[in-house]
Amino acid sequence: MRVLLGESGSVAFTGANKACGESIGQRSRYTFVAARGEVELRDTGGGRLASCGGEGTATNGIKIAGFGSYRGSLIAHEDDGRLLVINSVKTEDYVRGVVANESPASWPADALRAQAVVARTYGLATSRGGVFDHYADTRSQVYGGKDSETKSTNAAVADTAKEVVTYKGDLAVTYYFSTSGGKTENSEYGFAGGTSVPYLRSVKDPYDDLSPVHNWTETFSDDDMESKLSGLFEGKLKEIDVTQTGSSPRIVKAKVVGSNGSSTVTGDTLRFKLGLMSTWARFKHK
Repeated sequence: MRVLLGESGSVAFTGANKACGESIGQRSRYTFVAARGEVELRDTGGGRLASCGGEGTATNGIKIAGFGSYRGSLIAHEDDGRLLVINSVKTEDYVRGVVANESPASWPADALRAQAVVARTYGLATSRGGVFDHYADTRSQVYGGKDSETKSTNAAVADTAKEVVTYKGDLAVTYYFSTSGGKTENSEYGFAGGTSVPYLRSVKDPYDDLSPVHNWTETFSDDDMESKLSGLFEGKLKEIDVTQTGSSPRIVKAKVVGSNGSSTVTGDTLRFKLGLMSTWARFKHK
């Protein structure tokens, strides 16, 4: 898997024994630099060692300055004068770097095993293709590389090696979350532009009250609400009327009512405009 760690004009590293086809010293510091539309390999003093073309690769485990230590290889991909800093890593090593960041290492072994299976499945099922397969943050799964690994989370990965979730022989898209509010949502309502998926159905989650944000409240002044929802109504903001919910109480559509004009919006629009934790929300004017 190729995981995008970030972007930079240059990236320094140690620990590799080969870069751009050149044998290098593992204890020495080297740098990939974006220069004249390609990637250059430079030594500690900044001297040019090799031209790597559009992509430079350093192999055999690396410590990347500003990022940390990673299994696998470092790939520096030139992209319009910048470098995409990518970690190319085997699937099981990728999962090691995810489980430790998506679940507390102190959780019970069975919970960590379950996390390992869904993280592995999600990683394989949602590869975006192109220059890299995944982001290292919540746009994909949080991935911290070797530095973040723990004994308990690595044991969970080893115990479930190569195990995945399938539906009718195909990889399932195993979405997961920290808090459900007490009930999950059908896929056609849970995502903007979502479609119905047989195994992504709403179910009750009776244990969610353990979450510190199982219930939550946001308070805005009238001026704040009008500012945040500007363009969705005319005149003075009167109310937000929820007109459609999903299989859970989450908002699918709502009407933003103004004294001189109203509009119908999605629950996601309200969530992002107001910075809410979820579309499971109701509005009360004091």
